[in-house]
Amino acid sequence: MRLALLIVLLLLAPGAARAQSPNTFTTSAAEGGPVIEFTDGDFVLSPGLEIPTRGWVRAASPHIYRMHETHWRTGDYHTVQGRFRFDRGALGPDPLALYTASTRNQFIVFVNGAEVFRNFARVSDQKLAWYRPFLVPLPAGALKPGQNEILIRAVSEESVGVGRVIVGPNAAVQAFYQSQYFWQITAPMAANAAMLALGGLAVLVWLGRRREVELLWLALAAGLWFLRNYQYFAEVTPFDMALFNALTVYATYFATVATTAFYASFLKMPHRGPVIAALFALGIPIVAVHAAFSLSNLILYVPTTLIGLGGALLGLLDLRRDRTPGHVVLAIVVLLMPFAGVYDFLLAGGGSGWKVHDFYLTVFSGCIYCVAFLMVFGKRALDAFAGLEAANATLEQRIAETRAELAASEASRRDLVVAGAVASERERLMQEMHDGIGSNLITALAVARQQKQPDSTIKTLSRALADLKITVDSLEPVEGDLVALIGNLRHRMAGDLRDAGIACRWEVGRCGPVPWLDATNALHVLRIFQEAIGNVLSHSDATEMRIGCGEETRDGIPGIAAYVADNGRGFDQAQADRPGKGLGNIAARAQSLHGLLECRSSVDGGTLVTLWLPYERARATGDRKAG
Repeated sequence: MRLALLIVLLLLAPGAARAQSPNTFTTSAAEGGPVIEFTDGDFVLSPGLEIPTRGWVRAASPHIYRMHETHWRTGDYHTVQGRFRFDRGALGPDPLALYTASTRNQFIVFVNGAEVFRNFARVSDQKLAWYRPFLVPLPAGALKPGQNEILIRAVSEESVGVGRVIVGPNAAVQAFYQSQYFWQITAPMAANAAMLALGGLAVLVWLGRRREVELLWLALAAGLWFLRNYQYFAEVTPFDMALFNALTVYATYFATVATTAFYASFLKMPHRGPVIAALFALGIPIVAVHAAFSLSNLILYVPTTLIGLGGALLGLLDLRRDRTPGHVVLAIVVLLMPFAGVYDFLLAGGGSGWKVHDFYLTVFSGCIYCVAFLMVFGKRALDAFAGLEAANATLEQRIAETRAELAASEASRRDLVVAGAVASERERLMQEMHDGIGSNLITALAVARQQKQPDSTIKTLSRALADLKITVDSLEPVEGDLVALIGNLRHRMAGDLRDAGIACRWEVGRCGPVPWLDATNALHVLRIFQEAIGNVLSHSDATEMRIGCGEETRDGIPGIAAYVADNGRGFDQAQADRPGKGLGNIAARAQSLHGLLECRSSVDGGTLVTLWLPYERARATGDRKAG
């Protein structure tokens, strides 16, 4: 009996020696002492709470027992214990801390047999710690000089294992923990929260622009990617872990389909509707088969990767057609997404490609995709807003122009109404003067001649009749035609000139219209020429008279010079202002017209009276006095 026991002890001795030998680790220098990371540990699968005395296996650290390697089913509890030994004196005098990441899922930390930390309060807590870093301060009272032992007991309903184990001065380990926590928890939470918010924004924009179907696809993709990525930063599963894991896996496929649907809609690809419907429909039997037979996740990951590669192909084709910045940005993101998925799959797949401290990429890719699209859509929206502002500015300008035209049209209408009223009143006055005063003067003149009244009476009546005719002529609308106005006067006085034996020559050059020549100003002009012609008849003993007009520019101001000239007896201009000559009156009339009146005469050379009028009175240089 003693011999058999000795043989058993001899057989167990090598394993026991290996289990008690120090664990290997890497060392890095830090302020306060070195930091060690264990590269191996002693592990044992044990369902109970007691620390087993046998079955320990030395293996590389981290050490994970995966579902697909063990053929476990989610929902069954599995427990693994990892043991790590180190020399306290080799880590410096500062307080120590332990860092671990991806220790799955509920776990307790013991130091020299004393519990110092646990990440759960109740056994029913469905913790999810596969991607989460933890910082565990090691109490000084639990440590002892020389060799110390850290034991981590992990319990999970799925894959179970002990992740990275790092021990060192508290300050150095805490700094490393904070960096890892940011990239593994804080950044993914922020990225996915931002993605979810952008998806909500896309829904709001889509409600106002129903034709932009890609916005709806983007919102659906954002929601599915959030569901798929929630596992990266969730600390407690919101419901049963088996269902949570299944939804995470299934969301990967449908999020990829929704992303591809969005991109195809954005590019306006032909026949995209049936293709998108077929991809969604294909996912239903795949999910059903996976759930019914508990198949590997590869049954979903393989078609998901193929769909992602199809989206990347769309990006390559679009790059060939359209290289505007927006399309280039989206194409690059679409090209990177399937490669990020393959990288993450290989990273988590085990073997030499898996490192628990590496970061997964797909947790950020969905957010980057949403941001890239919203940048493109934002640029398109800004361009649309700029076009809308330009259209509004053009519309406002056209409204202002239309209002100005309407105002001008209304002013013109009012002017026409006033002009019509004035014309009607002028016509009435002309008719009254012609039929009333004119008829009476003609009758009085005929009676005076029949009764052989004195010549002075007949001449007075004749002048009165002539004045009446000139007044009536001034009321006729001449529309700025100075030539017609003077011509009518010449015609009126043709009989008097003929009776006086004076030949009248008409000299007219090119003359434009005078816009300001209304009835009042026309009467001034007629009175000036009436006075000039009357002087020829009364005082000059002339045999010939010339009446004419033509364009003439004075002091850079264009206008018309109209004149009356005779070959009769002139007068001494030094005596021109004596009473009875009437030159002062016509000079005053010329000044009111903003014109120039010139009178040149000599005793032997006849008389020339010239009236110059500007085309535009506003450009005339003030009031001009007669010359």
